[in-house]
Amino acid sequence: MKDNIFAKMTDDTRALLQQMQAQVEPPPLDADPVQLFRDHIRQIIPLAGPVEEVENVEDYQVFSTTPAISIRLYRPRSSCSDTLQLPALIYFHGGGFVGGGFDTHDRPLRALANASGCVIVAVEYRLAPEFPFPAAPEDCFAALQWVIQQAEKFQLDASKVAVGGDSAGGLLATVVCLMCRDRGMNQPIAQVLIYPNTDLVADTASWHELDALYPGASRENFLDLVAMYVPALDQREHPYVSPLRAPNLSGLAPALIITTELDAQRDEGEAYAQRLRDAGCLVTHTRYPGVLHGFFQMGGVIASAKIAIAEVAEFLRLRFASVYAP
Repeated sequence: MKDNIFAKMTDDTRALLQQMQAQVEPPPLDADPVQLFRDHIRQIIPLAGPVEEVENVEDYQVFSTTPAISIRLYRPRSSCSDTLQLPALIYFHGGGFVGGGFDTHDRPLRALANASGCVIVAVEYRLAPEFPFPAAPEDCFAALQWVIQQAEKFQLDASKVAVGGDSAGGLLATVVCLMCRDRGMNQPIAQVLIYPNTDLVADTASWHELDALYPGASRENFLDLVAMYVPALDQREHPYVSPLRAPNLSGLAPALIITTELDAQRDEGEAYAQRLRDAGCLVTHTRYPGVLHGFFQMGGVIASAKIAIAEVAEFLRLRFASVYAP
């Protein structure tokens, strides 16, 4: 089965996977598994290719009902007007709710800022196991509301704010949309979900088909992360934990959902796209063939990632240019 899967990979994906596998070393016997996971994510960064220049990068602290949250604004090139109010994408990074941060997603967010012409606002939400659910979604919701409130200060157009994220961050983005609806707040103008988690039970056909395709990508390892994020079994079907299981998905922002052929999370992302359609939401879905989970961060070395960044940028431009909010 795995030989067949390897044969389906694009050439650049296969080459990158071989580089990743060559870096894997047996961990020390006394290694802390959480730190090991976080370090593993960061080890991949140098393989992602060159770093694009943007107009500027600004760091701020969000002070809300939650502890201080760090955010980073990426302003696209040619956006230095004193009067121009730009649209914004509030972006939540992936990393299994346990890892990831500004450094792991710097490259794709710079590229996306330039391609879309909007400000990308990266959010460093609190991570498990130190801060289990609901810390992460509450931080993300607070960051969105704070940025909208401070839009004039940051030269942003408060009427043109989208949310997005990859993997765990994709789940957080759509959960923020649910929270906005449930709490009587305006929906973001769009949601961008890149190979999102949507069901933390992780029992779809693609999870079993593509289990342990490459080091660290097993279902067992993923469920270990889930246990850190949501220790209570009875919470794992909560809509803010597993939005695919939400009884009502109506009234949510128009969505772009990107999935990949060779991703264990493929089926839950595609099922979520259909659930949104069934609930009357506008959905654009694209499945990228021959690439793996995480490809979006590899725009410098994976051709499909460049195409995906361009697709996200075009979707955002169309949504920001629309006359009517969703």
